Amino acid sequence: MSRKTELSEEDRELIEAAKEAADRLHIDDFHEVAAALRTTDKRIFTGIHIEANVGFADVCGEVAAFCTAVSSGHRNFEAIVAVWGDGKGSYKLLSPCGRCREIISDFNRNMWVIVGSLKQPYKMRISDLLPLKTE
Repeated sequence: MSRKTELSEEDRELIEAAKEAADRLHIDDFHEVAAALRTTDKRIFTGIHIEANVGFADVCGEVAAFCTAVSSGHRNFEAIVAVWGDGKGSYKLLSPCGRCREIISDFNRNMWVIVGSLKQPYKMRISDLLPLKTE
């Protein structure tokens, strides 16, 4: 059974960082999902979903956030969140897709993922969202 955990103030700041990135980078039907990733040394990196019209070639916001962090020399992560935004102040928390769950798990099997709703957010370990992954 999955274990839901209350958010810390740092987790709430991570949600705000994702919302800010969603607003700053929003383009209708192209950049509507942003993610924020926190390293173990408390740095925050953001990424934006890039839509592609060539099939399954989209780059999710979570993957873009990892790419930004890794290209800046960071590889130790503790939490991530994805947010959909309309560019006008409306947001929704999103659960990572299957591909993103795999990538998150590859970086840290104990990483926190913030899910739920903005009214009732909570965090779970990625291992609870991807329970049968083998090493």
